[in-house]
Amino acid sequence: MGQPSRVIVVNFSPDARGLTAAIVDFFGPAPVELVCVGVVKRAVGEGALAGIDGVDPRYVEGSVSLGVDRFVAVLEAAEIGLPDATAVIVLPHHASAEVDAHSRLTCVALGLACGERPLPNTVVAIEDPEASFEFSGLGVTTIFYPGFLRAALFAHACVDLPVFHFILALLRGRFRLQTLEIPAELRERSFGDACMGLERDPEGGPVTLVGVFAIDPEGGAPTMAINPGPSFALRRAASLLAISERRR
Repeated sequence: MGQPSRVIVVNFSPDARGLTAAIVDFFGPAPVELVCVGVVKRAVGEGALAGIDGVDPRYVEGSVSLGVDRFVAVLEAAEIGLPDATAVIVLPHHASAEVDAHSRLTCVALGLACGERPLPNTVVAIEDPEASFEFSGLGVTTIFYPGFLRAALFAHACVDLPVFHFILALLRGRFRLQTLEIPAELRERSFGDACMGLERDPEGGPVTLVGVFAIDPEGGAPTMAINPGPSFALRRAASLLAISERRR
């Protein structure tokens, strides 16, 4: 078996846990190392990353808010392994007064930490699409603007008539979202198993599973997770989320 892929997530915060779980799910059975660098305290960061199946993530405190030189020293640590990473994801640091400027300085620090070696495949999520020019020359591979993605999905729905008709039917009330209890026989199985095996709701109508209400490991209210991935363990869910046709 070859060397595991290493993915580094910078500016990690607990609300990005779903992203880290999706990264691990993407690699499937292949070995992957997940390293998260963030501003929350170590205990908080490690708690947010606990329980992600198939990986033992590492959390390191650090941010360019400390200053570029101090952050470079954090990134050069052997436990991060930046130069040999498969990919780096730079998330927006929403607590910063200038979110995209903070991400730009983060990329500067990443480049300095790599020294003479080029940056790994680096993706930056920005807040303002007009800020994309600020990353020119920093070695960033992809600049990702979530707002553009949402607009593209709606545009695609308008071109793809089946998708458009489904969205229209959902808005008009033809379909409904409902929560379903997790059957006892599926409690120790995965979301993929539920999608393949659960076709009817308690009333006998056909359903399509689209997600779960995930249990908060800190004891808070369950949170909705759309398509948590086929390997998501249902023991970590309070209930299932399904779409069904509204019956009169």
